[in-house]
Amino acid sequence: MVPTQPLKEIEFGRDDSSEVVAAMAEIAAAPGAGGWVNIGPALTDEQAAQVPPKSGLAAWFSGRGPAVAMGTWMQSSIGGRPRAAQVGVEHGQGPNALKRLREAGLELPGGWLKRQDHAKHGVVIELGGDDDLSVAVEWIIDAVTILTSDTVLRSDTAVGDRFIAAVYRSV
Repeated sequence: MVPTQPLKEIEFGRDDSSEVVAAMAEIAAAPGAGGWVNIGPALTDEQAAQVPPKSGLAAWFSGRGPAVAMGTWMQSSIGGRPRAAQVGVEHGQGPNALKRLREAGLELPGGWLKRQDHAKHGVVIELGGDDDLSVAVEWIIDAVTILTSDTVLRSDTAVGDRFIAAVYRSV
């Protein structure tokens, strides 16, 4: 069963993601249950009004993702098939997002492996072993900030210090 509504939403600051990390730890500790956390900027009404709408046809045929980037953390194993935890970032910056992130000073932490870097489907990273969940949250926040286009949000209203995490659980 895949939920369409989040179990809960957490608004948090760039410097205090402890509640999000706790929700991720709870998901990771639940045996046999699946779950994930989506993280994106908490846009003001003014910022949200600046994001250009994408028609259904354009979304279908476009080679790019959304203008406002969103990151996702997914727990390491679901059901009986073991796999490493993953982080993904959906964005509208086109191809080579990891190169853009590196150029902006955001490297992959040690042990993390690129699985995908696609213009439309985004970036998928496999986390190494027992990574600290706060590192994953910090990396997502930085990646979302960098990959949210300045052409969409004016620099005077660019991504700030507030974010929203949507917590999902499936059984």
